[in-house]
Amino acid sequence: MNVLLRALGVLSLLELVSVLILLGNLMTVHDAALVHVLGPIHGALYLAVAVTALLGRGLTLRTRLGAVIPLLSGPLTMVNVRGEARSA
Repeated sequence: MNVLLRALGVLSLLELVSVLILLGNLMTVHDAALVHVLGPIHGALYLAVAVTALLGRGLTLRTRLGAVIPLLSGPLTMVNVRGEARSA
């Protein structure tokens, strides 16, 4: 697995974890302090996944488009990165 795919996989996993924590917080206690801390981190991770996928060389169109879909970018990118790693 090359460096780009590894970085994209790690970023998408972190983005997925952050959105799951935010959704879990929304469905349970809705702690505003957690949202204020984790919200910008999640936004930065989402942008990092999207920019890395859009500017990375050798990625398929499917991976690039999956990385910019809000809320689904983490899981879609992880699945697409695994597929690209197998085919590479």
